[in-house]
Amino acid sequence: MFRRKKHTTSSIVAAIRTGGGVSDEAINYLYNQYRDNFVRFVQLRNGNKEDALDVFQDTVIVLINNIERGIFKGESNIKTYLFSIGKKLWYKKFNKTVRDNELRKKLEENYEMPVADPWQGVVSEERGRYVKNIVGRLKKNHQKILTLWMEGHDMTEIAGRMGLKNAQVARNYKSRAMKELNTLLAENEPLKSYLFK
Repeated sequence: MFRRKKHTTSSIVAAIRTGGGVSDEAINYLYNQYRDNFVRFVQLRNGNKEDALDVFQDTVIVLINNIERGIFKGESNIKTYLFSIGKKLWYKKFNKTVRDNELRKKLEENYEMPVADPWQGVVSEERGRYVKNIVGRLKKNHQKILTLWMEGHDMTEIAGRMGLKNAQVARNYKSRAMKELNTLLAENEPLKSYLFK
């Protein structure tokens, strides 16, 4: 149904509200129709294709949730609405990526991460215990993906080892894991200062 013709905002909103296969077709239509434009938007703003695909996926999820909760009823053009969400998410991710890169550099400067166990071999055993404690508070999948990532595996390998569908899904997991880690560190500023002094 959604593959054969261009659809209106109201038909997409109605399909997503209907759910099931009709909703899946509408979501696929959104991906096919707007993904490439969004990738170009991000690439023109200091991002790469991988960043763009991550953010676009989150953008579509927000749009679906807003439709299902009645926040977006289709009064404005769906492309305009989708891109307004995407732009906000991209600028938020871009700023966070800068902070994440700084955090990663600090981790790399302060710790030696051997292949066998990336959470051991830290400069100080005490700091190592703190790092293990913080990582141990993450969700199990988040612990596993960060461990594999810090061992140097690429996203395709990580997807295979974790039984995930593809590298894109692995990237999404890693992004959520980093968010959770940063949240835990933000909740304990003295510990964060101690770990990265």
